[in-house]
Amino acid sequence: MKLNHIKDLLIITCNFNASTITHTFAIDDGEDALIVKCIKDTFIIEITSRESRHIEQYTSVDQAAERLFNKMDSNKVS
Repeated sequence: MKLNHIKDLLIITCNFNASTITHTFAIDDGEDALIVKCIKDTFIIEITSRESRHIEQYTSVDQAAERLFNKMDSNKVS
């Protein structure tokens, strides 16, 4: 997935933050996943690792998108 597509997805998610929209990005061939949502009624993007339950929060769409992109890209097999 391209970085600009991830950014667009996150922007849309935060623009509809009165609802709960959750996206799941598969990592490591499905071994792990990053669960992404915009916390309701805020513009805080929360990224949770399904495997480790580690939670990261971002107030910047650019930073959150780069984190997702880098995590997905670093797990691609060449």
